[in-house]
Parts: sequence; C-alpha cells; structure tokens
Amino acid sequence: MMSRLSWCLGWLGTLLVCADARWSQITDPGSFRRESPEGSAWVSPEMPSPIPFRELVVSWNLREPVDLEVEVQARTGGVLGRWWHLGRWSGSPSSPWRTSVAGQRDGSGSVDTDTLMLAAPAEAIRLRVRFQEPSRTPALLKRIDLAFWSPDGPTDRKGTGSTQPRAGAGVAPAPLEVPRRSQADDPEGVTRWCSPTSLSMLLAYWAGRSGRPEWDLDVRTVAAGVHDPGWPGTGNWAFNAAYAGSRPGLQAAAVRLGGLADLQALLDAGIPVATSVSYAVLQGGARPEKGDGHLIVVCGIPGPTVIVNDPGVRRSRVHREFPVSAFLSSWEASHRTAYVVWPEGRNLPASPLGTW
Repeated sequence: MMSRLSWCLGWLGTLLVCADARWSQITDPGSFRRESPEGSAWVSPEMPSPIPFRELVVSWNLREPVDLEVEVQARTGGVLGRWWHLGRWSGSPSSPWRTSVAGQRDGSGSVDTDTLMLAAPAEAIRLRVRFQEPSRTPALLKRIDLAFWSPDGPTDRKGTGSTQPRAGAGVAPAPLEVPRRSQADDPEGVTRWCSPTSLSMLLAYWAGRSGRPEWDLDVRTVAAGVHDPGWPGTGNWAFNAAYAGSRPGLQAAAVRLGGLADLQALLDAGIPVATSVSYAVLQGGARPEKGDGHLIVVCGIPGPTVIVNDPGVRRSRVHREFPVSAFLSSWEASHRTAYVVWPEGRNLPASPLGTW
C-alpha cells in the first residue's frame, strides 16, 4: 500500500475540475552541460513545459548501475526558483546513497517523496543530474521522463477521455495474459509490497513475450531493488521506473496519463499498465481513506468493466474485474499515475489524447 498526503488534496481537486496531464520524453541528453569544469553535475537547457503545471514527476533509466541525484528547477511567473531534489538513486539496494530527500518545503512548493508540487503554475523547467563519480556523464542515461499535471482542464483538445469506455461496435480485445502474483505470498509484503508486486508482474509479462527470462524477477528481489529508505517503503514511483528501466533491453516510466483512452491505446498495443489507485474507492467507497494507495495491473477494458491483476489479495483471486466508473474514480486519487514498461526498440502507440 502507498500513502500520499497529496492524494487527499488531489481528490478534492478532481471533484471540482477536469485536470490535464502530459508526458514528455528525453531520450538524448546530449544537450546537458557540465555545471562546472571539475564538477559532477550536468544541467539541461531550460525546457518549456507542454502545459502550465502544478505537479511534476521525473523518472529515469540508466545504462549502468551508477549513483546519481536528480534535481529540477521550475520557472514560475517568469522567475526560476530553487533546485528541488527528486531523489538520490543507486542501482545497489544496499547503497546508503539511495534515498528520497525529505523536508523540502517553502512558500513556492514542496516535494512529496517523488513529486514536485508547486503553489503556482510553472511554464518551464531545468534538470540537473549529479553523479557521485565526477567521471560519469549523461550518456549513461537511457531516458528521462517528465510527467506534468495541472488541476486545470485541457484547453487544446476535446476532453480527457477519462469518463467513458471505448465506443464502437465489435468484440473487445481479450485481456492481456499477465502473470499473476500476490504480495500476500511474502509476510513482509502483505500490506507494503503492492508496487513491487505489480512491477514484478509487468517484468514477467515482458520476459515471456520477449524470450528474456532474466527480466522475470520475483517480488522479493524487486522489493529490495526499489526500496526507498527515505520514505520508507517500496512505493517511490521514480525508483520503480528506474529499477525496471535499467534492465538491459527494457525501458520504463512513471507517468500521468490523460485518461482512459490513453490507457486503452497502450493495452491495444499489447502493453499492460500498472496504475496507482485508491483501494477504498476501487472497491466502492465514496472517497479515499488514509494510507489506501494501491498499485494494480490493468490487463483489459471490455466495455463496462476493467480487468486487473490485483496484488492485494491471495494469488487465487488476483485476476479481478471492477466497474469502469469505480476504477476511474480510484485512479483520479493519484492524478492518473501509471507505470509503463516496454522493450527497447518497441514504439509506443500514438496517444489519442495528445498526452505524449
């Protein structure tokens, strides 16, 4: 399970407005420049954001298991603000370097584990990547993904596609056959390992589809690989993406999707998606409960229901169906956060909503 203070605030916001999300991808960090001649930090040029945003999640994939820190600076009202720390990552689970950075808050915003939350909309950002070893360069980055979110509805596209299942006649595609795993199989994971269990299912799916058995990692291994001692726990969204996407041949991102149409497009392309939901709302509750954040793997959307692998129950019950309306309401609690994992060399489908 996951617990985010921002979810409660986000839930109130989604009751009032139709929010917007965009996903930007950096696959060539060649524009990053060393901050100082002898330093270990590299800074990107200033990048306009696709929407005026209030929240940002940054995730990254590496070619080698190096230690790095990721920071972001946002331009709000024409002024570049402070540098915010979005995580210190290490490919080694036992490294003391790996942690999120707590205690970041001032009048301009705050960081909630992996999410920058701003008091006012920002229109541009700069990234800073700091390696523990000064000899390292941004060439070690496979990709950086930027998940922008705004409480204001989209102004340049028709709606979010977040409230209706796919229209049209015909038989819905069969749900994707994602291996079923339960966090309840491990005593330590019963209430804490929904995120690594969902990620383990995605990795196992691609291992089977791609003939890469080395991608099929058990839940305990994944839990150790994504653990964030600064939270503490295994639900750091960026760390889950870094762990999966740093497997040779794979890539992964922690993103916010525009709505159900984006999710359907990924499923139609054979890409299952782990979504972050309020478990109470998913099961019919009126609103999120404290500490009820949960990860599930969406396998299909056959009309009025969503078929998922839910790691929060015994293995025999993992494959479940929920009404689309309950799923959508529960997903809004995380501002439609998702883990997307896919092999290198495989293109993503076009976003029906212009999210990416």
